[in-house]
Amino acid sequence: MRGLTIGAAACALTLGACGGGASSPQGVVSDTTTAVYNDDLNAMQAHFDGTLQKQVTLDGVSALSQKLHAFGAFQGLSQIAADSNGGRYDYTATFDRGTMTVHVRMDADGHIAAYRIDVPQSVAAR
Repeated sequence: MRGLTIGAAACALTLGACGGGASSPQGVVSDTTTAVYNDDLNAMQAHFDGTLQKQVTLDGVSALSQKLHAFGAFQGLSQIAADSNGGRYDYTATFDRGTMTVHVRMDADGHIAAYRIDVPQSVAAR
């Protein structure tokens, strides 16, 4: 998974080369998702491995941040799947006006090696 893809049916930040606290997979993913929401490239890249850091652009993060803001305030993550042996984790990201799935692959050092948010095309009314 490499590159930035923004499609008509869904928007996904697809990049390639995961608990509670910031060093846990969920903590790292939560911090990273918050950084994307806040349009903070440096904070987002802080959790990425070296290869992934080079693939993320300010324009890509800004575009995704704008899409996330359409769903209201970011309320947090809940884990829906985990393969700790393979370093793959899936989370539901909850916003005021919708949810979306965050897919992550962690490397052996606890850095994010792949990160994707599946953003629905439109804001779901609640």
